[in-house]
Amino acid sequence: MSDAVRLPLVLGLISLMSSAGLSVTYVLTRDEIRRQEQLQRDQGLAKVFGVELKGEGAERPWRQLPAPAGKGNEAGPAVYEAKDPTTGRLAYAAGGSGRGYGSQIEVIVAVDDAVVKHPETAKIKAVKVVSQADTPGFGSKSQAPEFERQFQNLLLGKLELKRNAPYRDPSKPKDAESEVAAITGATITSNAVLTAVRQAVARIREQAGQAVEIVPFDLPED
Repeated sequence: MSDAVRLPLVLGLISLMSSAGLSVTYVLTRDEIRRQEQLQRDQGLAKVFGVELKGEGAERPWRQLPAPAGKGNEAGPAVYEAKDPTTGRLAYAAGGSGRGYGSQIEVIVAVDDAVVKHPETAKIKAVKVVSQADTPGFGSKSQAPEFERQFQNLLLGKLELKRNAPYRDPSKPKDAESEVAAITGATITSNAVLTAVRQAVARIREQAGQAVEIVPFDLPED
């Protein structure tokens, strides 16, 4: 076999083997990425719902709400429902996102059941920043417990940001009506978190009302 024939055959074989290897790598990586994304979501939901997260594959103590009537598969990101382990009342959670200083910031937000009928009295149960890649030491503080804790028991009408102020302490009566304090030196990141929280709340308000009115559901007892 001449070099003129051999060389294209060898190059073609190498190309074929490389493509096959990349395909296998893609499939393995894709599945692992999906698994990690699902685990991250479940950890966030467990955190904001205040429930225990058991091992992978175990039944989760929440359920996904049906899509709003008429929207079908166009409903967008999921909204979840769970029973508050302390009060026994229902709570709702959804994800939201906002553009930070150098990354997309992803959050999961839970609100109490007042959001369905009386949103003016509804409060946020908890917020968890599940993903961010903003500036280390500044924007990265959005995942600090003391920043996330500010959202606990916050009226939806108080979803505003204040600068140059100490963090809101939900355990103190004087902070009950206070807004969320921005991270010092990371106002853009703070605004992105607030945008993401508002987005999540809007999704909950849209889908939770539909679920209660059209598809009644009682979560099983623990």
